[in-house]
Amino acid sequence: MVLLLLLSTKVFADFSVEGKLALQFADGQQQQQAFPMQLIREQGSYIFSVGSQQTRLNAPLQKYSLALILQNDQDVWVTDFANQPLNGFTLEIAGYQITLRRDPQARAARGRYVVQLNDEIFYFSRGPGQINFVFNEQGIAEVQVKSMFKPRR
Repeated sequence: MVLLLLLSTKVFADFSVEGKLALQFADGQQQQQAFPMQLIREQGSYIFSVGSQQTRLNAPLQKYSLALILQNDQDVWVTDFANQPLNGFTLEIAGYQITLRRDPQARAARGRYVVQLNDEIFYFSRGPGQINFVFNEQGIAEVQVKSMFKPRR
């Protein structure tokens, strides 16, 4: 019975999701890389890994927030992706496609940057944008764009 309880707790918390990330840097360079998200119970705590980063937690993580910082309406910084500014990116993970790109037609968008989550379009508002990955026992339950606004159609 105790073994069953331990195994069911481990299965409840652990997940591993593979993602693909394509980056377009402000200097014109491009890079593609794996972008996994993983939560593993180990020795009474949890190890959360995203991309190449890792942290140890006391309890399972409920969500992960990715910050998008638009500086002077020119440069977008996503420090979890790179330590230099981006012109765009595409992240495919758990059935979601998230894209940052410049759109010359998006006149109301700051810096003409557009974030697209599957078919939904978002523009930067004041302050940084956020992409929240909400977790459940299987992995990513939902992806939400926060602190950004949807343009009028």
